Amino acid sequence: MIDVEEGHMSDHVSSETQIIDALRQYQEADSAMHARARAASSMSDNEIRIVQYLLTAARNDATVTPTALSKHLGVTSASMTALLDRLERAGAIERVRHPSDRRSLVITATPLAERTVGAPVVAFQQATRQIAADLTEAEHAAVVNFLGKLTAAVDRAGRTAGI
Repeated sequence: MIDVEEGHMSDHVSSETQIIDALRQYQEADSAMHARARAASSMSDNEIRIVQYLLTAARNDATVTPTALSKHLGVTSASMTALLDRLERAGAIERVRHPSDRRSLVITATPLAERTVGAPVVAFQQATRQIAADLTEAEHAAVVNFLGKLTAAVDRAGRTAGI
């Protein structure tokens, strides 16, 4: 068992089990945060992902088209249209003509989306950055290495299982 505040690990549990338990605790906290975000915003997971993508793009002065969103979420253009219709009715996004291609649309998040989805995401990102900044160089290297290996293992396992 891990005492998160103190960083102590019980001697009777293997370090592998402690890491798996810590990951599970993080996943549970992340899932609970997403559930609260869905409840507060009345949006589905995909709708929240769309808004997050739009807000990130806006911070980087990038334009986003429905096609780019479809590719990002891995959904069909018909599904994306339905998602965007719902978000537009809810006042979370706006569709405007592309500035250089009048046949295309640009999707932008509204101030409502920034308040309901963006603000909590920014708060989480700031907390994450602060935690990362507090790591020593050795801790930073270990975390990056571990997460890289974990990501590769998840990708391999998914491909092996055909998912």
